[in-house]
Amino acid sequence: MGKRKTVWPTDREVRLRFILFAVIDAASAQGVCAEVLLTAHKLLRDAPNEARLREALHAILATDEMYGFRFPVGSEADDLMQTLEAPDG
Repeated sequence: MGKRKTVWPTDREVRLRFILFAVIDAASAQGVCAEVLLTAHKLLRDAPNEARLREALHAILATDEMYGFRFPVGSEADDLMQTLEAPDG
């Protein structure tokens, strides 16, 4: 029997997972609907790729309750979020 190759997430995917977890936590405190949060939380249990993580982040941040949400300026999370928002990010 052949060995299955382990596919490790990239550093960026790992960072996005932590950011998504933090955004879920903040969104639950702000009263974002449970359906959006549960979908994102279930995603964290899977092995999501960067595109799926970005979609989940966008879905939460697009809610009215999260309007204006931003990580502390200058933090690594804020830097990565700014990179993702850039047109070529």
